[in-house]
Amino acid sequence: MWTSGEQFLVMDRYFLYAWQGEKDQVDALADLHWSETATEVGTGMAAVVAVDGAVKPEGWLEVFKNRKTIAIVQAQGEPYARALGKALEYPADGDHVGDVVPVPSGDMYFFSSVLGGDGDWPKAKPGKAPASWEPADDAPNGLRFDVPRGDYVLQVRWMTEPDGETCFARWLFTPVFV
Repeated sequence: MWTSGEQFLVMDRYFLYAWQGEKDQVDALADLHWSETATEVGTGMAAVVAVDGAVKPEGWLEVFKNRKTIAIVQAQGEPYARALGKALEYPADGDHVGDVVPVPSGDMYFFSSVLGGDGDWPKAKPGKAPASWEPADDAPNGLRFDVPRGDYVLQVRWMTEPDGETCFARWLFTPVFV
């Protein structure tokens, strides 16, 4: 998804009703300390994906999902696909361990915080990683994921330079097993 610097939210569909994308809600997100990774929304919690301006203040937030984890990546470097690969293969050791976000319905939504929770966002579909970093007019402003019901812990890796040619920030959502 394309961002112009605004924060994004990740939450369960049960709590979408409580997010209106109103100015006071969005302003409260801007006041969060970098270590705060979630905010209360209705009776639940939403993870906050705050774009890392050290990587780039605007650009793509790429979403990757495997059986265990959902990764949101903001990357820069050429070739772009290599930068994304570096972000995905980078170890999670040393990531900031953030808040736990409940997903009791199994429907996880990822969308721009300036929008209300009443959007009709498409289900995420598998595809190839983009070959280049180019803005697109048809980028969705939200996505929906089918995930196993339960709680997800957010781990954040702020701007990291794995080599002299790439940098990235990454947000990992991993199920919490009890």
